[in-house]
Amino acid sequence: MKFYKLTPDYDRIKHELARIGVDSYALNMVKKGVSLNILVRDIKAPAANILKQESIASGMDAAVKKGAVSCSIDKTDVLLMGNTATFERLIKRLSMQVFGLKELGKELSLFLKSKEFKNITYNKGVIDVSKPLCMGILNTTPDSFSDGSLYVTEEAIAARIDEMVELGIDIVDIGGMSSRPFSESISSDEEIKRIKFALDYIKQYDMIVSVDTNNYKTAEYALNNGADIINDISGMTDDNMVFLCGQSKCAVCIMHMQGSPKNMQNNANTEYNNIIYDIHDFFTKSIDKCLNAGIGYSSLILDVGFGFGKTVEQNYILLKYLNEFKSFNIPLLAGISRKSMIGAVIDKDVNNRLAGTVCANTAAILNGADIIRVHDIKEGIDTVKIADYILKAYI
Repeated sequence: MKFYKLTPDYDRIKHELARIGVDSYALNMVKKGVSLNILVRDIKAPAANILKQESIASGMDAAVKKGAVSCSIDKTDVLLMGNTATFERLIKRLSMQVFGLKELGKELSLFLKSKEFKNITYNKGVIDVSKPLCMGILNTTPDSFSDGSLYVTEEAIAARIDEMVELGIDIVDIGGMSSRPFSESISSDEEIKRIKFALDYIKQYDMIVSVDTNNYKTAEYALNNGADIINDISGMTDDNMVFLCGQSKCAVCIMHMQGSPKNMQNNANTEYNNIIYDIHDFFTKSIDKCLNAGIGYSSLILDVGFGFGKTVEQNYILLKYLNEFKSFNIPLLAGISRKSMIGAVIDKDVNNRLAGTVCANTAAILNGADIIRVHDIKEGIDTVKIADYILKAYI
């Protein structure tokens, strides 16, 4: 066969240019081989028309809403389609334009030049996410969907922590309240009672500790007793939680959820205009709220909330296009382990979803996840190692 379809990856194209033996100046052609699609939202019709014209003049294309050309509509989203070379030309041309396009060009330039954070900072140091990490789940609850009542005694909790540390887990995530569908909330006093021993016991180890809670009183106790990360399933919507985390300088995981665990799977809470953009907008607001409270951008982690106010189909849309949330340049956490989105596809109960979990977690990492949250520690660590090896494979 004479024809080969190459992956539009920077390193892949650069390798082929060198292998062919092009002149050194021609190595810059790599920019033409890396396709790039950028959506710009809510652009006034006159500006959108100029943006489209300048895109075409730059050797790329732009799609606008019907009616934008005649200005019979007020605003439109604009889909810019090109490669790194044509985007550079477009940005240069926009620098001479009006209708706010000069400023848009500057923002676009910064966006394309921005780099993903590969460190998560917190008050005790830095978490390196230059390779994917594995977060082990410790639910000290009697009613979690998968391992409820397994770790409620001190002996069981201690054994679980010892096991995770021995196996080489990167982060331990301790939770004292179930967030399974239709679950009821509990008081902060009860939640603290459930996590107290785990927090005390784990202090003997040099371990990064996350606490899964949406109650600021529980979070305050956890932070005063060694927690490094607050993993908030409510997405930092509570002002008290935001203020607390801003004061403590801990790391924060912002998770998306519509409704509460009790009602998140009701029809109303699984409705979206566009699930990707709706979650993107939610993250934008939550991030701004965190930054205004003094939480550092490099202290944030994002979690799209698989299974929290999503149908099976919506969960797999998010898994397939998870990489689009890398636009924030913030590390992504994926919590897929043993969930019903897996059981629904392979028709297995919660105790027989290991293979499905490994597959889904591998897909998540290859699609941009920096941290996977797992029940099965050995298999989770193996998943991270294999996925990382794939990501770092270099021709």
